[in-house]
Amino acid sequence: MRKLLILIQNLSLDVTAGAIICSLYIARLFGVTLENSMLIGLGVAIWLIYTIDHLFDAKKGSGNSTNQRHTFHQKYFRPIAFVALIVFLIGVFNLYYLPWVTTKLGLILALLVLIYIGSLHLLKLSKTWHKELLAAIIYSFGIFVAPLSLLEHWDVFVFYVFVVFFLIVITNLLIFPMFEHENDKNGDNQSIVTLYGQRFVRKMATVILANNVLLIVCGMVYLNPVMTGVRWLSSEYILFMMTLALAVLLMFPSFFQAKDRYRLVGDGIFFFPLIYLLL
Repeated sequence: MRKLLILIQNLSLDVTAGAIICSLYIARLFGVTLENSMLIGLGVAIWLIYTIDHLFDAKKGSGNSTNQRHTFHQKYFRPIAFVALIVFLIGVFNLYYLPWVTTKLGLILALLVLIYIGSLHLLKLSKTWHKELLAAIIYSFGIFVAPLSLLEHWDVFVFYVFVVFFLIVITNLLIFPMFEHENDKNGDNQSIVTLYGQRFVRKMATVILANNVLLIVCGMVYLNPVMTGVRWLSSEYILFMMTLALAVLLMFPSFFQAKDRYRLVGDGIFFFPLIYLLL
């Protein structure tokens, strides 16, 4: 089971599945139903973004990387690249079945991805903090693209949920480099932690988490009276659980560092919305 879990993590299948679950969750909150073509498009987009990013890292790496995923993509570079090409073609074919309004929002996502890949791997603007921020924007926007495209208008609740979710994603992307600091340093890989230090990143993650808790509480107090009660009250517990899990990672770093438990929890929080979907 552990080998299977590692394989799933190396292939970014857990991240892809989590994104699809979160998008279904957001759609349920907004009262819309996603078509199969939208779920396929999201899965293809998220998997390709992560896989291409890992392939670029593997290509520029020399020898065996200290990062588990980089090592995997170095070893199986050609087979993974071939599968990525097939998945890309599936995505192109799937465009025919997507509503035009969804495709238009998807083009914005594609532009963000080009900026991310281009600045990070082609222009090599690595000595900045943009990597984690752009990745959080892309992941969050990718999850919201399909649900947003089905809404006739975007109300306060829509923007509110996006902000809360985005803060969860950016905190997740700040915490992971803290646990991978030694591997990144030994493998000469840059991250926000190698650039600014663990103390700075820990403070930033803590402040974001604290603000997110306040946002959730404010939503309960101020948004609930104007929104349908069931819609918000049945969702804020999920968002709070996701935020709390990240806070636990920050509080007990030694425990979650062992056996890469941090990855299981950090990636696992995006499966929490499945609880809401099954209720």
